[in-house]
Amino acid sequence: MKPIALFGIAAFKRTARVRRALAAISAWAESASARVCIHPQSAPLAPAGALVAQDEKQFLAASDALVSVGGDGTFLAVAHMCLSCPKPVVGVNLGGMGFLTGIGPEHIADELEKLRKGEYRTINRVFLRADLMRGGASARTLRALNDVFVTRVGKPRLARVTVHFGDEYVSDFRCDGMIVASPAGSTAYSLSAGGPIVEPSVRTILLTPICPHSLTERPLVLPDDRPLRLAFGDRRSELALCADGIDSCPIEPGDEVTVTYDRNHASLIQLSESSFFQSLRSKLGWGSDVAKREDDRDDS
Repeated sequence: MKPIALFGIAAFKRTARVRRALAAISAWAESASARVCIHPQSAPLAPAGALVAQDEKQFLAASDALVSVGGDGTFLAVAHMCLSCPKPVVGVNLGGMGFLTGIGPEHIADELEKLRKGEYRTINRVFLRADLMRGGASARTLRALNDVFVTRVGKPRLARVTVHFGDEYVSDFRCDGMIVASPAGSTAYSLSAGGPIVEPSVRTILLTPICPHSLTERPLVLPDDRPLRLAFGDRRSELALCADGIDSCPIEPGDEVTVTYDRNHASLIQLSESSFFQSLRSKLGWGSDVAKREDDRDDS
């Protein structure tokens, strides 16, 4: 791949771990004669003497690749920046699970050096597009890398969501909300709500009701060849439409939301050859209990 000449660094949480990570990046850049540019919102966290962009437009224009420093939430925010100016993105994992962030804080210098030399590959992940229709006209368009979800606000009433897949009626769901996730987002909010895990390269859309009133209303895995349409007619429920927890807007009675794949994609940098299933084993602890029981038997 093309060597990275200038790294755009973005960090938003003002914690000691983030400051240490930024200091490590700055120290590596100085020793390797590498160039870095700090996002303007990260200026209060930047080490002394670091180059800080005047605004986000300059930050994106100057950077060959973007490095998010934080958890998956920071990574998603950085990926959303690239909707207007596509750039490859990699993350330093300072969060919890870290399915999207690939660099451990202890390996910052080594991994950024690989990027500087072009020793990496990229994979594309397509954004979901959610079009909010109100009175027959488009009111908002939201995009999400992981998930678009409907959530309750205000009074805690059950939501009624009428779902169509293409021209086919699916059901009326009574639930706390609804998650529409991409395969990349199957290990995020949807998983917490009982949704399935899907290998990220599969072209599909996941529909996961949140705490459905009926226990028989289970998550669905749908092909991406037709739009998924959610309709809201209950005037008693106060709802909001959210995308990746970054963008949101209120839903009014009579609104409809159509979810499809977008033409935009995120270019994610991969530095290791570890597979998705290796990530599941390491991050979710798959097989660890079995291995521990076998070790305990061997020691007895």
